Amino acid sequence: MAEKNKDNDKKFSLRKLIYNDKYLIVFSIIAAVIVWVSTSMSLSPETTKTITVPLNVDFSDSAASQLGIKCYGDSKIDVDVTVTCKKYLARDITADDLKVQLQTNSVTSKGNYDVPINVTTVSENADFTISSYYPTTYKAYFDVEDEKTLDINLNYENKDFIADGYVMGDALLSEKVAKISGPKSYVSKVKSLVANVDIANKLKSTQSIDITATPIDSSGNTVDYISVDTEAKNLTLTIPVLKEMTLNVTSSFTGKPDNVDTSKFDVSYSVDKVSAAALADSGIKEANIGNIDFSQLNVGKNTIKFDVTHLDGIMILDNTKEITVTVTVPSNYKTKAVTFDKNSVTVANVPDGYVANVISVNANQLTLVGTQSSLNNDKIGVGMVVDLSSYKSEDLSEGRDYYDITANIENSSGCWVYGSYKAQVELVKK
Repeated sequence: MAEKNKDNDKKFSLRKLIYNDKYLIVFSIIAAVIVWVSTSMSLSPETTKTITVPLNVDFSDSAASQLGIKCYGDSKIDVDVTVTCKKYLARDITADDLKVQLQTNSVTSKGNYDVPINVTTVSENADFTISSYYPTTYKAYFDVEDEKTLDINLNYENKDFIADGYVMGDALLSEKVAKISGPKSYVSKVKSLVANVDIANKLKSTQSIDITATPIDSSGNTVDYISVDTEAKNLTLTIPVLKEMTLNVTSSFTGKPDNVDTSKFDVSYSVDKVSAAALADSGIKEANIGNIDFSQLNVGKNTIKFDVTHLDGIMILDNTKEITVTVTVPSNYKTKAVTFDKNSVTVANVPDGYVANVISVNANQLTLVGTQSSLNNDKIGVGMVVDLSSYKSEDLSEGRDYYDITANIENSSGCWVYGSYKAQVELVKK
């Protein structure tokens, strides 16, 4: 009897649900949504979508690589792939769903190639199709590699970039030469490396600019597929800008003995003033053409010539290339001859593993210059030394050679040795 009552309750509940308006409304809505979604998916319109897929160019595992042929072209390209799909799926399709490859084995010899590009879906069950893609080929040149080194030439596109009253010094380039590399047939076309310099402003001070070297053929055209080493790709050009000025010519004395008053010497120049240029903030007030060593001075007139084409910090503008200095040592200075021989010469700083022997000297007497009182000193002496430390190690070898003698006055001041002297020294291995 109880079980019968339970069945009646179930029938009663189901009947209540069916005939309940609220439940019928909810059920109808759910059913309508299911039908709409199902219909929309089946009847959804198709659309297209273009996806950009990056392609890394790699011929390392190819027939070309085995033949020693390199690829000269872009190392990476973008392939635009157009796919067709249901509209509701378009948003979810990405580059990860596509596979883009080069037919690398199509390259079997050197030359220009249009290497085919293949595009496929990653999944065999993809719910979209590939409609088209671009590019369809990869264009490049294939050849054996070659290289050579060239000077870097500067091309000033605007030659009037220095302000009035100023001149340009010698331009300094961070690299003077550069190595180029690329396909052999193209490397042979390169005749020069040119770095263009384009300065619009009028310069009054030193400037540094960044420039790039470009490979150029005999017709002035850029050569393709050529790589320039890293340093030359990013060159720094320093352009010294010097201020024009007129400078008095001067010189300096070196090796001056104690108690010698050079103000008593008469010094004159073949050119007293020069038109020159120097950095505005260099502090240069005169043109010092060089040093006059006392070993160059005897009693009376002495002439010394100086090359002035490469003075430190100074550019000569008036085409003066040489200046002669005349130094007159007054007559109150006297000379004295001192005899010597090879036994008077000692050798200092002999390299390890060697013994030095003085074989001969180029003179048998030297000239002392000084005041009469200094020359009359009975204790005066001259030390004569060949100092091998002043020579580079590569200039010292077993055998005989001539070396400079340094003469040092001993036990007297106010005098000096005039002239240059050499000794023949033999180096013998121990």
